[in-house]
Amino acid sequence: VIELARQNSIEVIERRISLAEFHAADEVFTTGTMGELTPVREIDARPIGWGPHAGQGAGPVTRKLQAAYRAFRDDPTNGVPLPEFHARAAL
Repeated sequence: VIELARQNSIEVIERRISLAEFHAADEVFTTGTMGELTPVREIDARPIGWGPHAGQGAGPVTRKLQAAYRAFRDDPTNGVPLPEFHARAAL
């Protein structure tokens, strides 16, 4: 995700941040194998973001990264194909 961000001209700074910074963030997302890039709508019952769209979901940076991630994931030239699995009948 960090590499995809950099490839899409999104500044990346790796550092520890405080809970107060999370609460004040314009956007927060998590990453994971099953969730891919998932927007965080609230932390400690406080909506993320500001204005009328606070707590409503993915912001523009998260949406841009989600699109880049999907394009990377769906490109057959990326990754290593999984071997085929053939189940055997139970004896």
